Amino acid sequence: MHEGESANIAVEAVTLEQLHHQMGHISPGIAKKLVTEGFVTGVCLVSTANAEFSCKSCVYAKATRKSVPKAHEGECAKKFGEEVDSDLLGPAPVKTKGGQCYYITFIDDYTHMTHLYLLCTKADAFNAYKDFEAWCGNQLKAPICVLHSDCGGEYLGKEFTVHLKSKGTTQKLTVHHTPQHNGVVEQCNCTIVKCIRALLHASGLPKYLWGEAACHVIWLMNHTLTKAIEGKMPYKAALGVKPDLSGVREWDEKCWIHVEKGSKLGGRVHEGHWVGVDDESKGAHVYWQDTKTVMVKCNIYFDPTSASVDHLKGEDWQFVKTTTDELTSTPTPKCVMK
Repeated sequence: MHEGESANIAVEAVTLEQLHHQMGHISPGIAKKLVTEGFVTGVCLVSTANAEFSCKSCVYAKATRKSVPKAHEGECAKKFGEEVDSDLLGPAPVKTKGGQCYYITFIDDYTHMTHLYLLCTKADAFNAYKDFEAWCGNQLKAPICVLHSDCGGEYLGKEFTVHLKSKGTTQKLTVHHTPQHNGVVEQCNCTIVKCIRALLHASGLPKYLWGEAACHVIWLMNHTLTKAIEGKMPYKAALGVKPDLSGVREWDEKCWIHVEKGSKLGGRVHEGHWVGVDDESKGAHVYWQDTKTVMVKCNIYFDPTSASVDHLKGEDWQFVKTTTDELTSTPTPKCVMK
């Protein structure tokens, strides 16, 4: 068709909504631009009293998640326990030796001090919360004002909700399928899982030790700097004491534990793997590879070179002893296996 013939084409008057539908539900802004800026011929737009319209089909087909503000909504907590974020993760593909396949975290919004409890079932979440609540009350004299979680059934059970009301704790829930609204604990869970994978991969230890790895990760997170509280560590912010890292070893570091039994001419040590600090006993968790068990021990010896253990053969043993005094004596957040 020649340009001169375009003047003879009948022009159809349509509303913006009609053109939107005719053009296969393209953006109303693009549809309007096609006509008003002369990109097409044969149609002209008819103004209506209500130029804005809502297309149900577009809402149905094109709906996406709305962005969540990166900034903290509302006022930030000004003291420990004012708001606590919580989430439950699992089931894990492999159970721990104790039969746990879930873990629940509680993060104080003011100090970012984190507690983690290993659970056998989701029903154990309530008992874990009561243990955390008791720790806050006894160690810091801090009641929990707000508990922020998702709408998981573990948080909405009658026993749980009645207990919260009896303690005067407000329950703050996120909307279904919007975990980003509880971003603090979701980000923490991502960090925990990544670190667990890294520890298991670097050590080559069995995957059923993921629970021990998770507990160690939480201990490290509480004893290191975080962007959330500039210039402070969660441990220092909550307890007012500098963390003592003198007893920390590389996860899976080979160690030797003194045993009472043994022959007079034979060695009196048992080889194991260091898998974390135990704050309650001021000892350490040791994994026995031969029996596939984890125990808490204190008379632990390490190879000072950490490069080779060949020089330990025979009678010329040169061990470095870790005494209980080297570990912190301040009550710290615990990782509990339920």
